[in-house]
Amino acid sequence: MTLAGTLADFAARLEFGAIPPEVVASVKLRALDILGIALAASRSEVAPSLRAMLEGWLPAGQGGPCTVAGSALTAPAPLAALVNGALAHGLDFDDTHAKSVTHASAVVLPAVLALGEALRADGRATLTAAVAGYEAIARLGMAAPGAFHERGWHATAVCGTLAAALAAGRLEGLDAGRLVAALGVAGSFASGVMEFLEDGSWVKRVHPGWAAHSGLVAAALARGGFPGPATVLEGRFGVYRTFLGVAPDAAPFATLGREWETLRVGFKPYPCCHLSHAYLDCAIELRDAHSIAPDSIAAVECRVPAGEIPIVCEPREAKLRPRTPYDAQFSLPYSVAAALVDGRVGLDTYEPAKIRDPRVLALAARVTHTVDPDSRYPDGFPGWVRVRLTDGRLLEARAPDGRGGALRPIEPEAIVAKFRANARRALPASGVEALEGAALGLDALPDVGSLMKLCRA
Repeated sequence: MTLAGTLADFAARLEFGAIPPEVVASVKLRALDILGIALAASRSEVAPSLRAMLEGWLPAGQGGPCTVAGSALTAPAPLAALVNGALAHGLDFDDTHAKSVTHASAVVLPAVLALGEALRADGRATLTAAVAGYEAIARLGMAAPGAFHERGWHATAVCGTLAAALAAGRLEGLDAGRLVAALGVAGSFASGVMEFLEDGSWVKRVHPGWAAHSGLVAAALARGGFPGPATVLEGRFGVYRTFLGVAPDAAPFATLGREWETLRVGFKPYPCCHLSHAYLDCAIELRDAHSIAPDSIAAVECRVPAGEIPIVCEPREAKLRPRTPYDAQFSLPYSVAAALVDGRVGLDTYEPAKIRDPRVLALAARVTHTVDPDSRYPDGFPGWVRVRLTDGRLLEARAPDGRGGALRPIEPEAIVAKFRANARRALPASGVEALEGAALGLDALPDVGSLMKLCRA
């Protein structure tokens, strides 16, 4: 059986009753988290251009059956998935599966929630399709861990397109043969380059939305009988050899249905690149434990895995003085300096005025990095910070992963609190409460559209 066949067989056979209760609970929390993020992003700088795109294509009153989060707009499922996926990733506040280095929820949930609303699917069917997507995106990235990023490809965009096709096909009730076709078609839609790192532009924000959109289109084509190559993954011109020049590792696919990678997707407590999170934990820990004042810091050293350096440390000049808020979200020196100055990192840390704060920029200039030769990246996103004070003291903190990951889980109550803070940027208190109840009761909903309509504003 091909790797696409293995994924398709798993998805076609997956039933809600076979999903462990802890996986169900995890997906409900992830739905809550991602909808809150999308609502907050609907009030951010990225939203107007996304709405303008839709308004240019869809005359007033001729939208579609699906919700566009944080607005009164509606759209056909692929376009709703495109915009909601971009919003879900628009603040870089969405979760990450470490071993695959993919943003799982920002692809999978916009895809299945938009399609579920269009199909009037119930919560259990939608949740089952989501689990198929989560388990797929994780393994697609794990088959070549870290390799997509090394070659300049965004693994979320490439792997996410295939995962979204599988999840959408599962929700549409496609058999294994047509699911293979959906994956085969999706392989030709997959893309997403990392060149945004050169100038802080926004294109990465739309990658999960494009993956969700493309996955829905691929599944719809397969539903209509459109064929796709069964060897799309391991073939001579398949995804891995074409994108990476290597064959995929088949081992991760062998654990489908036995090991649940969904549980290893890490929530984000900070709205920035997940690679920086453990460093922020370390910086805040040192600041609080030793009452460090910013002007008492002579130098900060971050020991960084080699594979992370091109993303959060280079080019150094741009990382020291971010050109845009999105630039700052991918700057380890800026983010660590902000954590040491303010004792916290939140959405306001990356506001346009804040990234010009002279106190933060002055300290960022004293943040350097060296290669951590012992790192196990991408098997977790570790952090290691050394602070040298002007009085000569040397302080150090290490973390195996950022808070929210499998090694350092955070309580569900923290995710709920994060949701409330995000959602209230777009909804009144009563709307936030209603949406919270619906998301946490996703598996009991007779029509997932009732959840999505609560995201309209």
